[in-house]
Amino acid sequence: MHGSFLLGAGAILAALALAGLAFTRLRQSVIPAFILLGMAVRPLQVDAPLVEVLSTLGVVLLLFFMGLEFSVAALLRDRRRIVRDGSIDLLVCLPVGFGAGILFGWGWEAAVILAGAFYVSSSAIIAKSTIELKRSAFPETEAALGVLVFEDLFMAFFLALLTGAVLAPEPSLGAVLTGVGRAAAFFAVVVAAAVYGRRAIERVLDVDSDDLFVLLIGGGALLLSWAALRAGLSEAIGAFLAGLAVAETRHRVRVERLFGPLQGVFAAVFFLGFGLSIDPASFGGIWPLALVLAGLGAALKMLAGWWVGRRGGLSPRSSLALGFTLVPRGEFSIILAGIAAGEGLRELAALIALFVLVLSLLGTAGMQFAPAIARRVFPRRDSRLAEQRFSPHLAAFGDPPPPGHAPPDEKPSAP
Repeated sequence: MHGSFLLGAGAILAALALAGLAFTRLRQSVIPAFILLGMAVRPLQVDAPLVEVLSTLGVVLLLFFMGLEFSVAALLRDRRRIVRDGSIDLLVCLPVGFGAGILFGWGWEAAVILAGAFYVSSSAIIAKSTIELKRSAFPETEAALGVLVFEDLFMAFFLALLTGAVLAPEPSLGAVLTGVGRAAAFFAVVVAAAVYGRRAIERVLDVDSDDLFVLLIGGGALLLSWAALRAGLSEAIGAFLAGLAVAETRHRVRVERLFGPLQGVFAAVFFLGFGLSIDPASFGGIWPLALVLAGLGAALKMLAGWWVGRRGGLSPRSSLALGFTLVPRGEFSIILAGIAAGEGLRELAALIALFVLVLSLLGTAGMQFAPAIARRVFPRRDSRLAEQRFSPHLAAFGDPPPPGHAPPDEKPSAP
């Protein structure tokens, strides 16, 4: 038994590494590589229990790191800009996804799932691509981060509403209000503990041993995920809030250093597990619909990005680049596809999977060529260029650039 476990685990990790390396060489996001790998090895009867356990850890760590990127103080300080920009994105994209689900005749529960998957951009893909393309200091990056913050916070409530009310055995207005209230109460308790109990948390985590530190953080994240499940919410919410709580402490950098590689490994297995749950044969009847949705989803994100950029004072070039930045879909959409599959909505799960694959590839390529496209669309330099600045909130996208680094449509400032 031990031999088969080692063989299976080793083969899975090696295959993930090779698939990721191939897509990296093509300058594409590794997320679609892992999903495609899962679909490819589905007939080989991969050890399902092993993948399921590792996938669960992958979801917890993925959402934990998303929460770790945020600061309650920063969110409160920039709340008006974040709410303004995020609301534009929400109003442009979410209703269209819901309307599409109703139009397809899948029922309002399926329409709600599709709306969420259609709406939310991929923080993981956008952050990774921004780092690789060295665009942390570009004006549109801070605007993109604000939109992503709003989306991730909204999706945490969305998942709570979905699992606690919409997909309840007997949905009703009372169930919806109960689900929202439970989510709000859970959020309020954890955020209050993070803010007012910061010193206590720091003292608990103030250990010299890295091994004990990892055990404390890992145990806390898993226990809070379990608490979210017990409250009738998603484990993803608990993991997200655990990251948000740790982000308030001085141990954040240490957590990122020690858990970064683990997060990457388990998240890769999560995407692999999602691919294993998809039957490629199910694409036969839905691929035209998925392509139409992908085209519509890309166009609406471009519109939302342009609107947000212009409202925020960005130049036309930067506003167009912001639209390209928001196109990729990923982790939250995949979580929603998994929920759809668990509810027996196999066709919807397959549709979302193909939708994510197309937009993760298209979005990555769009981010790569956005500056060149923006220069062609707007060949003359805009006299109202937004001031380039590097915000502390961009730490989630990597280290600040060296002095003199500037976007393509701006000149470095004089020393």
